[in-house]
Amino acid sequence: MCMIKAYLPFLAAGICLRFFVWRKNDETGEKPMRKQKKKQGTARTYKTAPNFTAQHLLHHPETIRQLIRSARLSSADTVLDIGAGKGSLTFPLADQAGKVIAVETDAEFVRVLRAKAEGDPRIRIIHGDFRLIRLPKEAFHVAANIPFSITTPILEKLLGPEGRAFQRGVLIVEKGAARRLTQSETGDPRLLLWRMHFVLKMQSVIPRAHFAPPPRVDAAVLRIERREHPMIPVQHSARFVGFAKHMLREPRLAAAHALRGIFTPAQIKASMQLANVSREQPVRSLTLEQWASLFCSMLQHVAPHRWPKG
Repeated sequence: MCMIKAYLPFLAAGICLRFFVWRKNDETGEKPMRKQKKKQGTARTYKTAPNFTAQHLLHHPETIRQLIRSARLSSADTVLDIGAGKGSLTFPLADQAGKVIAVETDAEFVRVLRAKAEGDPRIRIIHGDFRLIRLPKEAFHVAANIPFSITTPILEKLLGPEGRAFQRGVLIVEKGAARRLTQSETGDPRLLLWRMHFVLKMQSVIPRAHFAPPPRVDAAVLRIERREHPMIPVQHSARFVGFAKHMLREPRLAAAHALRGIFTPAQIKASMQLANVSREQPVRSLTLEQWASLFCSMLQHVAPHRWPKG
């Protein structure tokens, strides 16, 4: 009993202290601190550059040999390997070309490439996103198994103003993309512009089993070659895109109707005769030669204020 009486003052003090802390937290809006259990887990690691999930490494020896043969390289050529991976194309290319520039965004693959290429003056490794690097100023070629997920940005860079030194290439792309890029009819003004300056052809189909990891669909080799003589003046490329956009607003519309608003009736008749276009021919079915002829007629005979904007 005496011990209980002796303990009461300390018990009361503890209660007062707890009450004071509760009141303080209530006034400040803070919650009482609780003992936290430590979570067990592994820390996340991040790579220095994005790893494209659509990058499928080519490992089939005969397919690699065929691709390199079709590149038609000489010892004086500079060639880009875009999405070089572990170098399945990089090192065989170095045996054919004078200089190989291997571009890879994955840090681990870059480490492997640099280890393999150490001491080889023919090979230059660039760790970075192809879309952000500067292209060579001197003439160059491309032989690459490109990341499928950035096919369009890669083509825009190579076939646009940045790629003025690009001459020829063989690129592995999805089979469906290769077909879309090479089919005779198209409603894409940008693709039409590319075709004014380059010849695009779909070559062999590559089974999905030739890659690791295998993609969901088969791939194909897309061959690109700069035209010796462009079909339209290079300096008018932006104007051509504007012209094509205007014409393709309704792709199934007859060309004679699509030309209204740009040409006068007399100019429409003369331009269509020169391009060998029938009055009822749909815009979508125009050949590259017909596109080029109609556009050049606009440049020569139509007042600039009537030209469609890009």
